[in-house]
Amino acid sequence: MTLKTALRPGRLLASIGCALSVVSGSAATFHTIPLAWNAPPESGIFNYKVYVGSASEQYTQVFDAGTNLSLSVADMEFGRTYYFAVTAVGSTGLESLLSPELAVEIVQPPLPVGSGISVTGSGQAGLNWSYPVSAYSTSLRFIVESSTDLLHWTEVATVLPTASTGGNSQTAQFLWPFAMTGTRNFYRLTAKNWMEIYTTL
Repeated sequence: MTLKTALRPGRLLASIGCALSVVSGSAATFHTIPLAWNAPPESGIFNYKVYVGSASEQYTQVFDAGTNLSLSVADMEFGRTYYFAVTAVGSTGLESLLSPELAVEIVQPPLPVGSGISVTGSGQAGLNWSYPVSAYSTSLRFIVESSTDLLHWTEVATVLPTASTGGNSQTAQFLWPFAMTGTRNFYRLTAKNWMEIYTTL
């Protein structure tokens, strides 16, 4: 099989597996981006190469994905935009043209504000906070962690934006109830989101 130089693998798919996640237990500084793409119609693909750069069409890193149709690229920094493209390599070593480019902006969500602990008249305790509606995204979520010693933290809840308990057009209010057991617990809260995706055809 001879791979044609005009071969163009299907464009990177922003809607299939292309989601960011913060590495569990690490500081919210770096992200991992799982990428996926379509296989070209030709058979005999030896491997795929994923090109990464911090400027459009200026790629400084190349990753070998083997024959997989996906690859996760780690250590993506907040506040930067990365550009990705993929090629297919045939058994003869001939490499295809680059796929259409995928641009990904790593967006750091704002922190929840006005957080605190409240207790209702019936004795129900809750962690409450506010969040700007303008920072909402379809993948936004809030993570509640608990600790008894301020050293070891355990994730105890995930709260989605749809669980807001009030607010207005600018700010949403949230309340996460918890049981008071007599054991001293500390709580902390963070917001996590995904990425802004742009495609270049």
